[in-house]
Amino acid sequence: MKKILIYGGGAALGLGAIVLVVLYFNLGAIVKTAVETFGPRVTQTEVRVRSVALSPFSGRGRVKGVFIGNPPGFKTPSAFELSEVLIEVDLKSFGADKVVIKKIVVEGPVITIEGGLSSNNLSKIQKNAQAFSPAPVGSRDKKPQKETRLEIGLFAVKNGRVNVSLTGMGAKTLKVSLPDMEIKDIGKQGKGATAGEAAQKIMGAVIKAALGAGAGAGTLTATQDAAEGALNKIKGLFKKQK
Repeated sequence: MKKILIYGGGAALGLGAIVLVVLYFNLGAIVKTAVETFGPRVTQTEVRVRSVALSPFSGRGRVKGVFIGNPPGFKTPSAFELSEVLIEVDLKSFGADKVVIKKIVVEGPVITIEGGLSSNNLSKIQKNAQAFSPAPVGSRDKKPQKETRLEIGLFAVKNGRVNVSLTGMGAKTLKVSLPDMEIKDIGKQGKGATAGEAAQKIMGAVIKAALGAGAGAGTLTATQDAAEGALNKIKGLFKKQK
Protein backbone atom coordinates (compact mmCIF):
# COMPACT_ATOMS: atom_id res chain seq x y z
CA MET A 1 0.00 0.00 0.00
CA LYS A 2 2.85 2.32 0.93
CA LYS A 3 4.59 1.61 -2.39
CA ILE A 4 1.38 2.30 -4.28
CA LEU A 5 1.05 5.67 -2.53
CA ILE A 6 4.69 6.49 -3.25
CA TYR A 7 4.35 5.51 -6.90
CA GLY A 8 1.04 7.37 -7.13
CA GLY A 9 2.55 10.47 -5.57
CA GLY A 10 5.57 10.25 -7.85
CA ALA A 11 3.34 9.88 -10.90
CA ALA A 12 1.29 12.90 -9.83
CA LEU A 13 4.44 14.98 -9.35
CA GLY A 14 5.76 13.82 -12.70
CA LEU A 15 2.49 14.69 -14.41
CA GLY A 16 2.45 18.06 -12.69
CA ALA A 17 6.00 18.74 -13.84
CA ILE A 18 5.09 17.82 -17.42
CA VAL A 19 2.06 20.12 -17.30
CA LEU A 20 4.22 22.99 -16.01
CA VAL A 21 6.84 22.42 -18.71
CA VAL A 22 4.17 22.32 -21.44
CA LEU A 23 2.54 25.43 -19.97
CA TYR A 24 5.90 27.19 -19.79
CA PHE A 25 6.63 26.65 -23.47
CA ASN A 26 3.09 27.28 -24.69
CA LEU A 27 1.85 30.12 -22.48
CA GLY A 28 3.47 32.71 -24.75
CA ALA A 29 1.73 31.24 -27.79
CA ILE A 30 -1.60 31.30 -25.93
CA VAL A 31 -1.19 34.99 -25.03
CA LYS A 32 -0.03 35.82 -28.57
CA THR A 33 -3.13 34.18 -30.05
CA ALA A 34 -5.38 35.99 -27.55
CA VAL A 35 -3.90 39.41 -28.42
CA GLU A 36 -4.13 38.80 -32.17
CA THR A 37 -7.73 37.63 -31.77
CA PHE A 38 -9.03 40.23 -29.30
CA GLY A 39 -7.04 43.21 -30.64
CA PRO A 40 -8.69 43.42 -34.08
CA ARG A 41 -12.14 43.20 -32.47
CA VAL A 42 -11.40 46.30 -30.38
CA THR A 43 -9.48 48.41 -32.91
CA GLN A 44 -11.04 47.14 -36.17
CA THR A 45 -7.50 47.04 -37.58
CA GLU A 46 -4.81 44.46 -38.16
CA VAL A 47 -2.98 43.46 -34.96
CA ARG A 48 0.18 41.35 -35.00
CA VAL A 49 2.62 40.22 -32.32
CA ARG A 50 6.08 38.88 -33.13
CA SER A 51 6.71 37.00 -29.88
CA VAL A 52 5.50 36.56 -26.31
CA ALA A 53 7.54 35.11 -23.43
CA LEU A 54 5.63 34.72 -20.17
CA SER A 55 6.76 32.70 -17.16
CA PRO A 56 4.05 30.80 -15.22
CA PHE A 57 6.42 30.77 -12.23
CA SER A 58 7.18 34.49 -11.80
CA GLY A 59 4.27 36.06 -13.69
CA ARG A 60 6.70 38.27 -15.60
CA GLY A 61 6.62 38.47 -19.35
CA ARG A 62 7.93 40.23 -22.41
CA VAL A 63 5.96 40.97 -25.58
CA LYS A 64 7.93 42.01 -28.66
CA GLY A 65 6.99 43.46 -32.02
CA VAL A 66 3.40 44.60 -31.50
CA PHE A 67 1.95 46.03 -34.72
CA ILE A 68 -1.43 47.81 -34.88
CA GLY A 69 -2.42 48.82 -38.40
CA ASN A 70 -4.56 51.67 -39.65
CA PRO A 71 -8.28 51.63 -40.47
CA PRO A 72 -9.22 51.51 -44.18
CA GLY A 73 -8.60 54.74 -46.09
CA PHE A 74 -5.27 55.69 -44.53
CA LYS A 75 -1.95 55.47 -46.37
CA THR A 76 0.61 55.11 -43.58
CA PRO A 77 1.33 51.45 -42.77
CA SER A 78 0.67 51.54 -39.04
CA ALA A 79 -0.86 53.48 -36.18
CA PHE A 80 1.16 51.88 -33.37
CA GLU A 81 4.39 49.90 -33.40
CA LEU A 82 5.61 48.76 -29.99
CA SER A 83 9.13 47.36 -29.87
CA GLU A 84 8.76 45.84 -26.40
CA VAL A 85 6.11 45.53 -23.68
CA LEU A 86 7.02 44.32 -20.18
CA ILE A 87 4.25 42.67 -18.16
CA GLU A 88 4.00 41.45 -14.57
CA VAL A 89 0.94 39.50 -13.45
CA ASP A 90 -0.13 38.42 -9.95
CA LEU A 91 -0.33 34.65 -10.48
CA LYS A 92 -2.42 34.21 -7.34
CA SER A 93 -5.25 36.13 -9.02
CA PHE A 94 -5.50 33.64 -11.92
CA GLY A 95 -8.86 31.92 -11.83
CA ALA A 96 -10.39 34.68 -9.69
CA ASP A 97 -13.16 37.01 -10.84
CA LYS A 98 -10.58 39.82 -11.06
CA VAL A 99 -7.15 39.18 -12.56
CA VAL A 100 -4.49 41.54 -11.19
CA ILE A 101 -1.83 42.81 -13.58
CA LYS A 102 0.82 44.53 -11.50
CA LYS A 103 2.32 46.53 -14.34
CA ILE A 104 2.52 46.99 -18.09
CA VAL A 105 5.48 49.03 -19.36
CA VAL A 106 5.65 49.95 -23.06
CA GLU A 107 9.19 50.69 -24.23
CA GLY A 108 9.94 52.74 -27.35
CA PRO A 109 6.55 52.91 -29.08
CA VAL A 110 6.23 54.60 -32.46
CA ILE A 111 2.82 56.22 -33.04
CA THR A 112 1.75 57.67 -36.38
CA ILE A 113 -0.85 60.43 -36.76
CA GLU A 114 -2.33 60.73 -40.25
CA GLY A 115 -5.04 63.23 -41.18
CA GLY A 116 -6.17 66.31 -39.27
CA LEU A 117 -5.76 67.04 -35.58
CA SER A 118 -9.47 66.46 -34.92
CA SER A 119 -10.14 63.67 -37.42
CA ASN A 120 -7.37 61.17 -38.08
CA ASN A 121 -6.39 57.52 -37.92
CA LEU A 122 -6.01 57.58 -34.13
CA SER A 123 -9.39 59.21 -33.50
CA LYS A 124 -10.95 56.56 -35.76
CA ILE A 125 -9.33 53.74 -33.79
CA GLN A 126 -10.46 55.39 -30.54
CA LYS A 127 -14.05 55.49 -31.81
CA ASN A 128 -13.79 51.83 -32.76
CA ALA A 129 -12.58 50.98 -29.25
CA GLN A 130 -15.38 53.00 -27.65
CA ALA A 131 -17.96 51.23 -29.81
CA PHE A 132 -16.56 47.80 -28.97
CA SER A 133 -19.01 45.49 -27.26
CA PRO A 134 -17.91 41.96 -26.31
CA ALA A 135 -20.00 39.07 -27.56
CA PRO A 136 -22.59 37.89 -25.04
CA VAL A 137 -21.19 35.22 -22.77
CA GLY A 138 -23.30 32.05 -22.71
CA SER A 139 -26.63 31.41 -24.41
CA ARG A 140 -30.14 30.24 -23.61
CA ASP A 141 -28.97 26.65 -23.56
CA LYS A 142 -25.91 27.34 -21.43
CA LYS A 143 -25.50 28.77 -17.98
CA PRO A 144 -24.16 32.37 -18.25
CA GLN A 145 -20.52 32.70 -17.22
CA LYS A 146 -18.98 35.56 -15.30
CA GLU A 147 -16.84 37.91 -17.37
CA THR A 148 -13.26 38.14 -16.11
CA ARG A 149 -12.39 41.59 -14.79
CA LEU A 150 -9.00 43.27 -14.68
CA GLU A 151 -7.03 45.42 -12.29
CA ILE A 152 -3.91 47.08 -13.71
CA GLY A 153 -1.66 48.61 -11.07
CA LEU A 154 0.53 50.58 -13.48
CA PHE A 155 0.52 51.26 -17.20
CA ALA A 156 3.55 53.23 -18.37
CA VAL A 157 4.94 54.44 -21.69
CA LYS A 158 8.62 55.34 -22.04
CA ASN A 159 10.85 56.70 -24.80
CA GLY A 160 8.07 57.01 -27.36
CA ARG A 161 8.02 58.80 -30.69
CA VAL A 162 5.22 60.29 -32.78
CA ASN A 163 5.34 60.47 -36.57
CA VAL A 164 3.16 63.40 -37.63
CA SER A 165 1.70 63.33 -41.15
CA LEU A 166 -0.99 66.01 -41.10
CA THR A 167 -3.20 67.19 -43.93
CA GLY A 168 -1.60 70.18 -45.64
CA MET A 169 1.95 69.09 -44.86
CA GLY A 170 2.34 67.43 -48.25
CA ALA A 171 4.81 64.57 -48.13
CA LYS A 172 6.41 65.90 -44.95
CA THR A 173 6.47 63.68 -41.87
CA LEU A 174 7.69 65.20 -38.62
CA LYS A 175 9.13 63.09 -35.84
CA VAL A 176 8.52 64.35 -32.30
CA SER A 177 9.06 62.84 -28.86
CA LEU A 178 6.12 61.40 -26.95
CA PRO A 179 6.20 62.48 -23.29
CA ASP A 180 6.57 59.59 -20.84
CA MET A 181 3.26 58.80 -19.17
CA GLU A 182 1.77 56.67 -16.38
CA ILE A 183 -1.75 55.52 -15.55
CA LYS A 184 -2.31 53.91 -12.17
CA ASP A 185 -4.97 51.69 -10.58
CA ILE A 186 -7.14 50.87 -13.60
CA GLY A 187 -10.06 48.79 -12.36
CA LYS A 188 -8.88 48.89 -8.74
CA GLN A 189 -12.24 50.00 -7.39
CA GLY A 190 -15.15 47.59 -7.16
CA LYS A 191 -15.27 44.51 -9.37
CA GLY A 192 -12.60 45.77 -11.75
CA ALA A 193 -12.61 46.76 -15.42
CA THR A 194 -13.55 44.60 -18.36
CA ALA A 195 -10.85 44.02 -20.98
CA GLY A 196 -12.70 46.42 -23.29
CA GLU A 197 -12.95 49.14 -20.62
CA ALA A 198 -9.25 48.82 -19.77
CA ALA A 199 -8.29 48.96 -23.46
CA GLN A 200 -10.45 52.06 -23.99
CA LYS A 201 -8.93 53.89 -21.01
CA ILE A 202 -5.35 53.06 -21.99
CA MET A 203 -5.83 53.78 -25.67
CA GLY A 204 -7.66 57.03 -24.92
CA ALA A 205 -4.80 58.30 -22.73
CA VAL A 206 -2.08 57.28 -25.21
CA ILE A 207 -3.92 58.81 -28.17
CA LYS A 208 -4.52 62.05 -26.22
CA ALA A 209 -0.79 62.32 -25.46
CA ALA A 210 0.14 61.54 -29.07
CA LEU A 211 -2.30 64.12 -30.43
CA GLY A 212 -0.93 66.68 -27.98
CA ALA A 213 2.58 66.07 -29.28
CA GLY A 214 1.27 66.12 -32.85
CA ALA A 215 -0.59 69.40 -32.30
CA GLY A 216 2.61 71.04 -31.10
CA ALA A 217 4.44 69.79 -34.17
CA GLY A 218 1.61 70.92 -36.45
CA THR A 219 1.60 74.42 -34.95
CA LEU A 220 5.36 74.64 -35.33
CA THR A 221 5.14 73.55 -38.96
CA ALA A 222 2.40 76.09 -39.69
CA THR A 223 4.49 78.84 -38.08
CA GLN A 224 7.56 77.84 -40.06
CA ASP A 225 5.57 77.71 -43.30
CA ALA A 226 4.08 81.15 -42.60
CA ALA A 227 7.53 82.56 -41.87
CA GLU A 228 8.93 81.05 -45.05
CA GLY A 229 6.00 82.48 -47.02
CA ALA A 230 6.55 85.95 -45.59
CA LEU A 231 10.29 85.74 -46.30
CA ASN A 232 9.63 84.73 -49.90
CA LYS A 233 7.26 87.70 -50.32
CA ILE A 234 9.91 90.08 -49.00
CA LYS A 235 12.48 88.60 -51.36
CA GLY A 236 10.01 89.07 -54.21
CA LEU A 237 9.55 92.74 -53.36
CA PHE A 238 13.29 93.35 -53.39
CA LYS A 239 13.55 91.65 -56.79
CA LYS A 240 10.80 93.91 -58.19
CA GLN A 241 12.54 97.02 -56.87
CA LYS A 242 15.70 96.00 -58.71
